[in-house]
Amino acid sequence: MINAQDIYKQGFELHKTGQLEEAEKLYLSALEIDNCDINCLFMLANLKYQQMRFPEAEKYIKKALQVSKNVRFYDLLTRIKIEQKDFKSAIESAIQGLRLDPENFELNFNIALAFKNQQNYDLSLKFYKRAEKLNPKSFLVPYNMSSVYFFLGYPQKATDAMRKALSLDPSNDELKYFLSISLFREKNYHEGLQLFESRLCKKTATLSQERLYSKAFNRAKEWQGEDISDKTVFIYYEAGFGDVIQYARYFPLLKQRCKEILFKPQEELVELLKENSLGINKVITYHENPEELDFQIYVPMLSIPYLLGLNESNMFISPDGYLKANLEKKEIYKAKFFNNNKIKIGIKWQGNTASETDRVITPETFLPLFEIPNTQFYSFQMGKGSEDIEKLKNKYPIIDMSKEFENFSDTAAAIDNLDYVICNDTSLIHLTGALGKKGFMLLPVDYNWRWHLNLSKNDWYNSIKMFKQNKAGDWTYPMNEVYKELINIVN
Repeated sequence: MINAQDIYKQGFELHKTGQLEEAEKLYLSALEIDNCDINCLFMLANLKYQQMRFPEAEKYIKKALQVSKNVRFYDLLTRIKIEQKDFKSAIESAIQGLRLDPENFELNFNIALAFKNQQNYDLSLKFYKRAEKLNPKSFLVPYNMSSVYFFLGYPQKATDAMRKALSLDPSNDELKYFLSISLFREKNYHEGLQLFESRLCKKTATLSQERLYSKAFNRAKEWQGEDISDKTVFIYYEAGFGDVIQYARYFPLLKQRCKEILFKPQEELVELLKENSLGINKVITYHENPEELDFQIYVPMLSIPYLLGLNESNMFISPDGYLKANLEKKEIYKAKFFNNNKIKIGIKWQGNTASETDRVITPETFLPLFEIPNTQFYSFQMGKGSEDIEKLKNKYPIIDMSKEFENFSDTAAAIDNLDYVICNDTSLIHLTGALGKKGFMLLPVDYNWRWHLNLSKNDWYNSIKMFKQNKAGDWTYPMNEVYKELINIVN
């Protein structure tokens, strides 16, 4: 006679080989015979967790816990709750498990992670330290402790923790990348730039370009810093628009080292870069035939400072504006939108929400600024989020520029008519700084490495002031500081 345990064992063997659908059928068959089989319930919960079907995983693990108060069950429930971003319940589950086994590494680690996501950094650190004692060989503990130390205001300890993580897994490229970011934040570029070469976006960008320009790449080689004075260099972008605008400052310096520069930017930046030579001999567009390209050396854009041998003493060249707007376009925009005697201010509230939602500001956050006399505001919000301007236009005379721009050349010409730009950390603030125009940048608590620890000085753009949240998700404080700045300007 077939029993539940025999069916469970068959399902377990299929589960181990990744045959999840077949394993699930057998687990369910076993539960029809014995609906309290805790092994089946636990493995079904694990299977649903693997499939990222967290509500179903929760249902099975809670049923298992009704049968047996098992430490492993509490740990899985904790992980499920973390995935569902229910950190309060995750902590409650972990505490139940720790009462049964205070020395359980997984539960100590996961409760630390839940406290970290609740921004309770003191308790998070306490449990990470416990986890570290229980498993001193896990690189994940110091890796996670690094960000906790940063949020607690100990940047050096954050870097030391990331160093420790890398020492436990020296070949881990992700850890090298995150250590480089920690070093950059401290303005330690002489050490950080080499580690930064392990970044994933570099590998992704290189592979995509090799596919696009396979024949040209087969004839060329990647630059490693050697003499290229008689060589033509093909540079391609990686990461976002802001990164390209920021790193464009290095083209004149690179031109001193090579014969010619070919650059392939995002299509939206082509016209702006053609208007600003920067030493670029040819800006490659999306539609050009790749087989017509002739170069001997190729390099991803973010590697240029490292290969030029730069460090914190000479990284921040051209902080006063190295891009120029198209003057003809500027005059057209002036006549159409900017021909007034008010203080003209451009605003934007969100960038790519798919990657970093903590940088998103609601348009309503700007409301106190709109009350300041003798000001005229212009919305530079493009794409997603631009529809939010309709909520404000009924009450405030904000001019919507979102339908005026086809590319960054257009945006630059409009910015050149402004007195100030106020926005979050997006390509708009990079463009504003690269043009040498004044701007106020609003930063989240966990802000990008490039703005460094000392926010009183912007090393990349002298004309941009920075204002950081003092509480995650709350833009009240930085916006109040911007309000004070504008009041002083008006007065």
